[in-house]
Amino acid sequence: MKNWMLGVSTLALSAGLVTHANAQSVQPVGIEEVIVTAEKRSENLQKVPISVAVLTASQLVKSGVTTLDSVQRYAPGLSMATVGSGFVSYTYLRGSGTNQLDSGSDPSVAFFVDEVYVTGTAGLQFGLFDLDRVEVLKGPQGTLFGRNAAAGAISITTKTPQAEFGGYASLDLGNFDWRYAEGAVTGPLTADGKLRFRVSGSIKERGAFTENLSGRDPGDLDTKSGRAQLEYVGDRFKFLLTGTASTARNGMTNQFLASASKAAFLTPADAAALPPGEAFYKHFYSVNGFENQDIYGLTGRLEAETALGTLTSISAYRYNSFDRSQDQDATIFDAYTLNSREKDRTLSEEVRLADQVGPVRWLGGLYFYDAHTERRDTVLAGTNFSTPAFRNTTSVDANNIHVRSYAAFGQLTYQITDQLSLTGGGRYTRDEKSDERYVKRFTSAPFNVAPTVSWNSFDPSVTLNYQVTPTVLAYASYKRGFKSGGFQTLLPATADQAAIPFAPERVNSYEAGLKSEWLDRRLRVNTALFRADIENQQVLRSLPNSINIIDNAGRTRTDGLDLTVSALVTPELQLDASLTWQHARFQQFISGTSSFAGKSQLRSPDFSSFVGAEYRYELGAPGSLTMRAEYQFQTRSFFDTANTTLPGVYQPAYGLVNLRLSFEPSQGRWSVAAWGRNVTDKQYFRNIAVSGVTGLAAPGDPATYGVSMRYEF
Repeated sequence: MKNWMLGVSTLALSAGLVTHANAQSVQPVGIEEVIVTAEKRSENLQKVPISVAVLTASQLVKSGVTTLDSVQRYAPGLSMATVGSGFVSYTYLRGSGTNQLDSGSDPSVAFFVDEVYVTGTAGLQFGLFDLDRVEVLKGPQGTLFGRNAAAGAISITTKTPQAEFGGYASLDLGNFDWRYAEGAVTGPLTADGKLRFRVSGSIKERGAFTENLSGRDPGDLDTKSGRAQLEYVGDRFKFLLTGTASTARNGMTNQFLASASKAAFLTPADAAALPPGEAFYKHFYSVNGFENQDIYGLTGRLEAETALGTLTSISAYRYNSFDRSQDQDATIFDAYTLNSREKDRTLSEEVRLADQVGPVRWLGGLYFYDAHTERRDTVLAGTNFSTPAFRNTTSVDANNIHVRSYAAFGQLTYQITDQLSLTGGGRYTRDEKSDERYVKRFTSAPFNVAPTVSWNSFDPSVTLNYQVTPTVLAYASYKRGFKSGGFQTLLPATADQAAIPFAPERVNSYEAGLKSEWLDRRLRVNTALFRADIENQQVLRSLPNSINIIDNAGRTRTDGLDLTVSALVTPELQLDASLTWQHARFQQFISGTSSFAGKSQLRSPDFSSFVGAEYRYELGAPGSLTMRAEYQFQTRSFFDTANTTLPGVYQPAYGLVNLRLSFEPSQGRWSVAAWGRNVTDKQYFRNIAVSGVTGLAAPGDPATYGVSMRYEF
């Protein structure tokens, strides 16, 4: 409760300070304008009738955001529980998400890089470097963004080539042998500047912060990423070619048995014989595992002005390889090892045409997506496995999944009056999926299945906008989201079970919002009330004899409120707060003989918030100091449908504090900063895999600190 009060008090303080500032002379300054492409065109965030959390390029640098899961701290309502360095990211937004790690499932929150859909749930923790912004679009975004954006979309926009030579280089050094280098160079290749280039890259290395008392420490990082761009800008068209590459050679996930019970993985005798000396960041592991990833991509983007409007074509190819070996019982005993190998190859094409004629602004397009996924999971039951009959045996689940998706979409806005407009849109989607699958469960006979299935869906949207004043926008919207169905989870029990696909999930979303700026743009207040009803929710059910199945037994409702406040108290001091209250509950969910109606949705805390303060102090001729403080808080969250509150099986409420002090000289293009993250050294769980009363948890980062140096040219 005191943390809730802290967030509310900070807002009250913001309002009080702004009122005080208003009593003084009006300063010719305002809060920075934020430009987004949430509706496939560049426009002021305050004019977009969508609840959007945005991290700009400067905010990414100031907050040290280099991975996708870090974005959740600055977008309340978004939850991203990452296993290891990116094996899987359980992402939830407004009470909708995916709790499966298999390749047969799709995410409810879609990821896009430069408008290109990033497939699957595995290997999403690619590096964030040389970015223009990250947009978190809340609520269904299927009309314009497409595949599996039933709960929302995370849209990442990279920086593009410039006509003038320039660039930057930065270096971070910190504890746990943290070393992070990033840089970019851009400029013209011809005298007229029409042909341009940009080359950028990053190197990330960090030692493990969890100690293995019996071998290699888990969780160390070693990643390298690069991007090369070539762009031609003509009088009526431009073409951008982008090639990307990323490689990671990281240690295995540093998870551990956080609960008192070890029943899911160990016998009572082995559990009693666990050696002493363990702590939150200190454990015994019997496997020296790893997480390796390689990503390559090529994208071609064409924009041309035609007689019919602006034509946009985006062609993309992406290859992702992920290889993992994991001590799944995370003890000194040889009980349970999981090895996973996955290769994804995706090809996509999107063509759009957009224009404005009088009071009508319209956009229409076609989309094609083709993906091949080869995945092989191998479970090794060792000499200490909890079920004696399965000891020293191996299970194998091998998938060869082919997905094709076709879509036609469009959106039209009619300006009824100078202040009132109505927008309608829709997307027709056809998804086709097939799976050639081989399964061998421990001592059972192996089997093969080859299910094939297809789904069609039309998903409409309608939004009413009213520009109350030039700086106040009111809107109300209805949107329907579609998330594709899929194939059964890891190691289905029988061929009949493996052959049964689960159906698509649909979300009906309602939102009413207000975006406003006051006091000569020194106070910005955006708020949105929302409701999301999930139909045919895809849920993972636990059946007797340790059998899991995904079906459509669930229905969930989320009611909530988003509130974002930014206040430029003085030209030197800015306060920001983003808060989300949500009530995400299962309305219908029966697993076996148990009903979980009324229980909290997984990974969906009732309240989450971000509060930041930044003060710039002028030193005169030497330069300036900027002090920045951030506080992120969330109430408790659950990782199982029973909402178990045993220690080590759920995450209690917690808050994190980040601090940064930077110096910029009055002359020169360099800066230096000292920073600390989680400075109170709060212990929290990044993720928990729950099996009954046993929790296999991955710890969050401890207190980290270091220095950053940056030079721009």
